[in-house]
Amino acid sequence: MATVKRRAELAQIALDAYLHAEGANRLWRGGVPACDIVDLMTDLLLLAKQRGYDPCSVVTKVERHLQAETEEQC
Repeated sequence: MATVKRRAELAQIALDAYLHAEGANRLWRGGVPACDIVDLMTDLLLLAKQRGYDPCSVVTKVERHLQAETEEQC
């Protein structure tokens, strides 16, 4: 299983690919703007819905995974 650091690196690659495919030419200062991450997450939830999954259930599961991996609570 990949480390948290490696998975964050993979997430950055996915975000970069998403922004490239979207044609976004955004200036980043001090890191990735939160809205880009929200846009990608929203579109992933739309994809989940198209594939027959309940987006709210996906979010709940993600929150549990985040808590287990980082001991942070949303």
